[in-house]
Amino acid sequence: MIRLLTALVIAACTCTLSLQAQDRWTLAQSSHFEVFSQTTDQSAAKALLRFEQMRTFFIQDGLHIVAFDDQNKPPLRVIGFRSEQEYAEYRIRPFAAAYYASDGARDNIIMASLQSAPDGVAAHEYFHYVMHSSGLKLPACLQEGLAEVFSTLRVTTKGYSLGGNVPVRSQALSAGRKWSSLEDLFSSTEDSVNANGRKEAERFYAESWALADLLISSPKYAPRFHELISEFSTDSHPAPAFQKVYGLSLDQVVKDLASWNAEAHDPQLRVIQPPPPAPPPRVVELSAAHAQYLLAELSLVSGHVTQAASRYQELALEQPTNPDVPVALGLIALRQGNRAEALKHWSRAIQLNVKDADICYRYALLADEAGADPREIKVGLSRALLLSPSFDDARYRLALIEYHDAEYRPAIDDLKRMSVPTDPHRRYAYWIALTSCLLELNENDEAHKTALEAAKAAQNDHDRSTAKQLAYVASTDMHVQLSTDAKGQSQMVTTRAPRGTNDWNPFIQPSDVIEHANGQLSQVLCVKGKLSGFVLQTPKGSVTLDVADPSHVLMRNGPSEFYCGPVRIPSVAADYAVVQSPGVTKNILRGMTFQP
Repeated sequence: MIRLLTALVIAACTCTLSLQAQDRWTLAQSSHFEVFSQTTDQSAAKALLRFEQMRTFFIQDGLHIVAFDDQNKPPLRVIGFRSEQEYAEYRIRPFAAAYYASDGARDNIIMASLQSAPDGVAAHEYFHYVMHSSGLKLPACLQEGLAEVFSTLRVTTKGYSLGGNVPVRSQALSAGRKWSSLEDLFSSTEDSVNANGRKEAERFYAESWALADLLISSPKYAPRFHELISEFSTDSHPAPAFQKVYGLSLDQVVKDLASWNAEAHDPQLRVIQPPPPAPPPRVVELSAAHAQYLLAELSLVSGHVTQAASRYQELALEQPTNPDVPVALGLIALRQGNRAEALKHWSRAIQLNVKDADICYRYALLADEAGADPREIKVGLSRALLLSPSFDDARYRLALIEYHDAEYRPAIDDLKRMSVPTDPHRRYAYWIALTSCLLELNENDEAHKTALEAAKAAQNDHDRSTAKQLAYVASTDMHVQLSTDAKGQSQMVTTRAPRGTNDWNPFIQPSDVIEHANGQLSQVLCVKGKLSGFVLQTPKGSVTLDVADPSHVLMRNGPSEFYCGPVRIPSVAADYAVVQSPGVTKNILRGMTFQP
C-alpha cells in the first residue's frame, strides 16, 4: 500500500508521549537504510539485511520494468513496532498492516512489526518506494498488483525466486467467480477501493495481483510487458494500450486472466549477482530524546497533525537547540494554513543552523511572499546554498535580489555558477537576467551574446522581441541628434548608434535621405553677409549645399571662419540631406569634413 504525505488525511489522535518515550528502540544503519525497531533484539539488523537483498534485486533491474538508483537519496527509513497495538496509533487505513509514505524529503516504510510480519509485507512496501523513486506512473491496480508479485521475492543459493502463488490473494479469487471488467479495475483508486469496505479491498488486491502476475510471468504477455508499462506512463487508457501492445481487446485479456489464474505456476528463478558481503550493520539503542523525536516525526508522516503539533511543542521545550523541531512546527503550521507561524518557526530553525537546504529555500519563498526585508530573504537563500551549492533555484532567486539591490557583479557570478536551465521558459528568464546584469556593468559584448541566447529560448513573439531589443541595446551606444517635430520645431532627441561609431553626426535627422559627395570647395555663399551655403565641385559636377543654420552643421577639421565668395579648398567630404518640396529640391548640408 502506498501513501504520499501530500494526500494524507488530517486526523486527530490522542496518546501519552511520556509512556511511549519509555519504550526502548534500536536502530540498525547502513548507507541505504535506517531501520528502527521498538525492541532491543536483532529484528532491526535482520530486517536491514533483507532490505539490502531487495535493493540488490532492483539495482540490477531484476523486475525488468524500471531503472532504479538511490545513490543521491537519503537512506530509506523503516519503522517497525513491537506489536499491532502500538502500530494502530499510526495506522492510516483500516486494513493496512504496513504502508509507504513520503514527505518529499524522506521516504518511510511503517510496519506493525519487524518480527512477526511476513517478508512479503516488507517487499510489497519496498516496491512502492522503488516506484516512487523512479518516477514511474502507473494505474493503482498495476502498482498494487506488481507490489504483490514482488512480495513473493525469495533469495536462493542460485539467485532470486519470484512469482508463483500468493495464497491470501488466490483464495479471494474463488472458482466460478465473475471478474471485474478491466475498465473498472484500471479506473479504481486506492481511496475508492478502501472506502467500499474490506471485502471490496480484498477483491481489488487479488485481481490486481492476478493481472500483474499474468503480465509479468505468462509467455504470451511477459515479453512485451515493458512496452505496456511505457504506454501507461503516457496516461494511455487500458483499451488502446492493450490493443497497441498486444493487439488484444480487454475482453480477451480477461479470458486469458481467468485461464492463467486457474493454473498453478512455479516461481521463476532470476539469476542476479548477489550483493557483496556487507559489514555487520551498526546497531545502537536510541536515547529517550531520539525516540521522542522519532515518534513525533511519525505522527506527522502518518497524518496525525494535531498529535504531531503537541509532540513537537513538547520537544521544543525539551530540545530548545534542535533545529529540526522548529522545522517540523513550521511544516505543521503551513499545513494548517498559518503561513506567518511557519515563517516564524523556520526563521528560528535557520538561527539554529538547520541542515535542510530545502527548508531554507522554502523559508525564503515565504519571506518574499510576506514582503519581508530582502536581507532576510537573502539569509535563507544563502544558507540553502551553503548547504547545497548546486541548488540552482536558490541561486537564481539570490541573483535576482542582488540585481535589484544593484549588486550586479555578485548577481553575474551567481548566475554563471548555475547550470543553464533545460526548460525553455526558465532558460529564457535565465539569459534575460544575465543580460540585464551585464548591461548594467557595460559588459556589452557578452551581453549581446547572452541576449541572442535569450532570443533562441523565447517561446513567443513578445519574449523574442524583448531579447532582440536587449541585443540591440548591447550592440549600440546612446547618442543625441537633431529632429524636427510636426510643427517644424527643431529639438535634440536621444538615439542609438552602432557601438564604436566614431563619425556620429547629431544633425542628421531620422527622416533624412543622406547623400555623400567628395570634391573641392569652390565658393562660400552668403545672404546679407550671413553664411547660406557652399558650392562643391565634384567629378560628377557642381553641387550646391544649403546651410539653413550654421550651428546645425557638423564641421570637422574646418577653418575657424569662412569668407563669402570664391575659395579654393581641396579634398572636402560633405554629407547632405536631399529635401524635396513642390518644384524645388534642396541639398541641406549636415556635415563637412576637411582633409588635412
